[in-house]
Amino acid sequence: MKQSAEGAAVGTLKSAATRPARAGMDRLLYWRWYPGTFHLLFFAGLVVLIYFAFNPVRRAEGNLATEVVWKLWWPGLPFILLLGGRIWCGICPFGAAADFAARLGSKSAAPSLLRSWGPWMGALSVFFFGLAFLALGLEENPGATGVILIAMILLAFGMTVLYKGRTFCRYLCPVGMITRVYSFFSWLQPVGGGVRYKAVSCPAGQSPQSLRQPSQCQMCGACTLPDVSGIRTTFGVSGGRLPGVREFGRPEAFLSLLLLGLMAADSVRMTPLFARYQQFALPYFDYNYRLSVIGGVSALVGAVLAVQLLGSWLVWRQSRDSRAFAGMAFSYLPLSLGVFLALALQHLRYGLWPSLETVMAESRLFGWDGHMPPDNVYFTSIPLKSVQFVILGIGLYLSWRLTRSGLGGESSRGGIASRRFMVLAAAAGFGYLFLIPMSGAC
Repeated sequence: MKQSAEGAAVGTLKSAATRPARAGMDRLLYWRWYPGTFHLLFFAGLVVLIYFAFNPVRRAEGNLATEVVWKLWWPGLPFILLLGGRIWCGICPFGAAADFAARLGSKSAAPSLLRSWGPWMGALSVFFFGLAFLALGLEENPGATGVILIAMILLAFGMTVLYKGRTFCRYLCPVGMITRVYSFFSWLQPVGGGVRYKAVSCPAGQSPQSLRQPSQCQMCGACTLPDVSGIRTTFGVSGGRLPGVREFGRPEAFLSLLLLGLMAADSVRMTPLFARYQQFALPYFDYNYRLSVIGGVSALVGAVLAVQLLGSWLVWRQSRDSRAFAGMAFSYLPLSLGVFLALALQHLRYGLWPSLETVMAESRLFGWDGHMPPDNVYFTSIPLKSVQFVILGIGLYLSWRLTRSGLGGESSRGGIASRRFMVLAAAAGFGYLFLIPMSGAC
């Protein structure tokens, strides 16, 4: 008995001695209370937002739910993603609902149909999420916002009750899909850690030992237990990490082009071009605003997809690159991320303080009677637009660099030239939209 106790003590000392020292983001990931503490705080906050979505206090012009979700969190998401990768997926309240459901007992694996078509369904969820955001005016629609939040909680919980792992987060969550494809350009990158102490079941279906698909890692904390050497993180941006064939296939390429089209639609929405479109389109949609928005966004996204399919076919003819479509779509990602950042910066520049005032008023933190933002405010801010063009230029530079690779090897000169022409055309279109005065009320 004594010898066994001594052996256990020696084993514990050896384990402590060989355990790697944590630094930077790894300290957070291997913190004893990660991600439980964040799950509790954010889920409680989500419950409060859902309550106020249907029961507004009305001490301010805005609603607490819409102000926090769409005017503070959503514009801040691309900056969180740029600096911290998919760290939001690790602390997300919907992920908290999934993790809680996972504790209720053993479940079956996701059916092969879901595993095969899940990425395509996730791409479509992003498209419908974008349609809802633009057509329903979620920024000013607390009821629809509350319904979406409740639906995502129920889906995350229900799908994890049925199947193992974070099935909803992995396949159907629109935010998870967006962060997944943009995480290739994050400053923070997860890498395999070896898992030297015991086997760990990854909710995202990955192997923490090798982490073959880093973009799938949700930093959920399952493999960062005190006695497990799971994933670790590294910092640095090298102009975009080229993914493997399995990591960036046709569904991810399709999603990349959908995001490009949705970013174009959101950019047009903030300019006087949107009002001109409505004057033209409303009579054809029986003056139904939402249908006209759905028709316009769908047409714009469809045009983007059609043009890129044509461009991919031209690249394939010149280079015979079997991954011409995926390579073209991946080249657009940094450009669309740059547009996402530029638009988010505009929202934060002109909406951060009013949104904080609304939050403080609705939370009764101080006696303030609210505000009424002026209508149809189209402005030109040279400092803001200068920063936006710098961000757009960085995105164009990274996209230009990525045109050299087809994700399966080097492309021919003709294929590179075709890709660069398509990227320059898309950047020129966004540059034109950024030159037009934009609205601060969108």
